[in-house]
Amino acid sequence: MHRRGFLNTSLLAAALAAANTSPASPVETGKDPARFGLDLWSVRSQGWNAFQYVDHAVEHKLRVIQFADANTLGSLEPDHARRVKAYADEKGVLLEMGMGTICPTSSGWRGKKEPIEPWILRHVEAARLLGSPILRCLMGGAKERKSDIPLAKHTEAMLATLRNIRSRVTDMGVKMAIENHSGDYQGRELAPIVEEAGKDWVGVIFDSGNPIWTIEDPMVALEHLAPYVVSSHLRDSYVWTTEEGVAARWVVFGEGNVGIRGVLNALLERCPNASVLLETITVRHNDLKVKRPEFWKGYEDVPANEFMRFYALAEKGNAQPPLPQLTKEQMVARQLADSNQGLVNVRRMFSA
Repeated sequence: MHRRGFLNTSLLAAALAAANTSPASPVETGKDPARFGLDLWSVRSQGWNAFQYVDHAVEHKLRVIQFADANTLGSLEPDHARRVKAYADEKGVLLEMGMGTICPTSSGWRGKKEPIEPWILRHVEAARLLGSPILRCLMGGAKERKSDIPLAKHTEAMLATLRNIRSRVTDMGVKMAIENHSGDYQGRELAPIVEEAGKDWVGVIFDSGNPIWTIEDPMVALEHLAPYVVSSHLRDSYVWTTEEGVAARWVVFGEGNVGIRGVLNALLERCPNASVLLETITVRHNDLKVKRPEFWKGYEDVPANEFMRFYALAEKGNAQPPLPQLTKEQMVARQLADSNQGLVNVRRMFSA
């Protein structure tokens, strides 16, 4: 049984203790990549402000942190960004900035009829003031793959938006970095989008956890995206077969079965200048009912050989117990404990 599959009373007590003490990693940090750090989405529920996120990075000897969005940063006001930058400089921590969708047809764009470009440019300006070389962004999620609007139309809308803002973004010296996000693009689909937009100013955030949401082996995704990767979200996953297809779950780094060590080694070798940012999410489960014909709407063009590489991973997995039902307090504690453990585990791989 996968030990993170459930939390009994004693395990929860241990998680609470780990979260409250937040011990420094006992693992040697000297072999960390030059730009190793944390995607702050991992610890977003802690109630911290931007300065406390920087302190968390210092405590764990992290070189880089990435603000997932304006909420994580706290404000897009220029004076706030300048203060955060000054504090991070004092502490020796590098900053990266993120945001959500840059696609006006995406379900994630809440402005609906409002133009999306001003919202994007506010984030670009924040990135510039923070000293972030990139702005993490995305198209959408699984809804966009199966929505009434074809995926290709969402892509066209995003590309049109990028064309509209290109000169203003490049003038600010920031590179747009599109993530292979939760169920939207496979690697083979995102790579040509970057080429069409212009790889001189658009790159990729490679998330090693999201491919399983699109029936893709993380290594396959990286093989397609490696030439464009400027930063990364390092996540581990566990998959197994079910009567109707494949069950997929994100887990603490190092506790999965998708070959994350090989993915990490390939990332370090092929993308040596990219940030390597741990991201930990351990309370999400997805049933991919690939044996049902209706599942394949939106996946009609997936190459059989690539899908079978994913399915082969699942065939090696064992069925896991249901995820636990946690209170808000328990969720917050688990989030921090799992993130801290992930930092220990990834450093063990660096040192191996």
